[in-house]
Amino acid sequence: MFTEEQKEAISFTDGPALVLGTPGSGKTTVIINRINNLIYGHGVSPSSILVITFTRAAAESMKQRFLEMNDMDSTSVRFGTFHSFFFWIIRTAYGQERPVSVMDEGEKRNVIRNILLDINRDMYGGEEVLNGVLSQFSIIASDMIDIENYYSTNMSQEDFIKVYKAFASYKQQKGLIDFDDMLTMCFKLLTERKDIAMRIRQMYPYIMVDEFQDTNLLQYEILKKLTYPDGNLYVVGDDDQSIYGFRGARPDVLKAFEREYFNVTVLKLSQNFRCPAIIVRSSAEVIKANKNRFDKELISASGKAGTLDISSVQDIKRENELVCSRILKALSSGVSADEIAVLYRTNYQPRRLMYKLRENAIDFNVRDQVPDIFSHPIVVPVLSYITFALGKKKRSLFITFMNKPLRYISRDMLTSEEVDMGELLEAAGDKDYLRDNIRRLNSELRTISSLNPYAAINYIRDAIGYNNYLKKFAADNGGDYDEMSDILDELQSMTKGLQTFGEMYDMIDDYRKLLALSKEEGLPEERPRVQLMTLHSAKGLEFKEVHILDAVEGCIPHRKSRNVHEIEEERRMLYVGMTRSSDKLYMYVPRIMGERVGKPSRFIESLKKGSIL
Repeated sequence: MFTEEQKEAISFTDGPALVLGTPGSGKTTVIINRINNLIYGHGVSPSSILVITFTRAAAESMKQRFLEMNDMDSTSVRFGTFHSFFFWIIRTAYGQERPVSVMDEGEKRNVIRNILLDINRDMYGGEEVLNGVLSQFSIIASDMIDIENYYSTNMSQEDFIKVYKAFASYKQQKGLIDFDDMLTMCFKLLTERKDIAMRIRQMYPYIMVDEFQDTNLLQYEILKKLTYPDGNLYVVGDDDQSIYGFRGARPDVLKAFEREYFNVTVLKLSQNFRCPAIIVRSSAEVIKANKNRFDKELISASGKAGTLDISSVQDIKRENELVCSRILKALSSGVSADEIAVLYRTNYQPRRLMYKLRENAIDFNVRDQVPDIFSHPIVVPVLSYITFALGKKKRSLFITFMNKPLRYISRDMLTSEEVDMGELLEAAGDKDYLRDNIRRLNSELRTISSLNPYAAINYIRDAIGYNNYLKKFAADNGGDYDEMSDILDELQSMTKGLQTFGEMYDMIDDYRKLLALSKEEGLPEERPRVQLMTLHSAKGLEFKEVHILDAVEGCIPHRKSRNVHEIEEERRMLYVGMTRSSDKLYMYVPRIMGERVGKPSRFIESLKKGSIL
């Protein structure tokens, strides 16, 4: 029933242990059976066992599997998440003396979004800026960094500190904490109140942690308060699947555990029961290039031949056609749609694929929200230029682009809801430089109206100077010009081939309808759908057929990944994606990416060097 490695991991009883599992090696099975072994083989009280994982769904799933295995309706074994357990510690310690209210993630996003808009609506209105700030807040908390010593990656230091302090002030005024605060409070409590730490040690002498590679430094330090130096802390994880660095997870926590605890037993689960041999070999070839990892043997135990295909294609259009063709073939051979996944590095990538899937009547579901590119704060001024040039003279439109680039036009000059360029000239008075700017803008608007959509966007970017404006804006405010340029490149690519602005607006409407349809509620729940998701979201899942888009430099690894640690995390991300497949794995390398030449990912190139392909 179990392999020798699994038996050894299940039978382990006392002391600290690190179980290194590989994808599809039965890590959860080992945890559940070890609980059984402790209770029924060694007389451990169920109420003294605590099992921690990262999501409520995972905790509930593990609990249900345990109950079903033992034909039980309930158990006193405690299954929960880090957050639920730490919140219980805080609530138990403070009771009614200090009531604590935790804000949910939705409220947190909305509050920080509004703070960003107040500081700089033009620069900080996009979801990627918001996500970046949320990620950095988590890293500051989890790595225990002083805000004054932290330098933001996507905005000026001054603005970042403003956002941080404004959010802290909001929480204080409302009497709220967020999940990051919860960790900080729990660590502080256990540090100052050793009696509470000792009480919890006695209550839960057996602690097990699943997906330990996703642990951040602060979570690890809290665990140490309860188990260090030689307690029964049993952690299960795979450093090769540590892909949540953006929220503070550190793969080196596994090595820290082995190094810092006394007499740690390291157990390995090397057999992959999910992936065919070709996929195990190729994914092993990719991941072995990482230096910061445990050395481990990766063995396929699935008994299947499997398929690995890396397709070089002309461009994104051809990539999407080939993906759809293969999905249709799989569906016709009897594969259920929900056993097929399309994976990608960022949630901007599947936009045009969604059109192609719909065109081929392939039902699909997008796990992660795909941003509306036409509402992006970098794109809105471009569309406003066009809409205004075509005759819609609204003041609200004009304000979004009138000083991009800088023309020294003030809002005070706009005296009505409709903008008249003649009246604007009069409002400029005797300021010749301002009158010249307004005349030039009027001429530029006439030119825009005479072009097709693709040419108009190009004209706005280059001739009018929107690109140069963004370069300066990014330099002055700590923004990322390359990211802005990529977004505009994508916008241009989407308009290529359109002859009229009417076609462009139809395309925008169609795109927004498609976004709405792609959400969970778009189709009846019982109807199987092809799953579209980021590599991050795919972790822990399994599919018969996996398609990985855009295996090119700049996508995977992402162009923002510059140092060794970031490149290694990108490599782990591809490894996670590759090992989701239980049968067929397809990866695509477009030679043209929108407006740029596509260069094969260095991770794919390593397969050629390793003679896998």
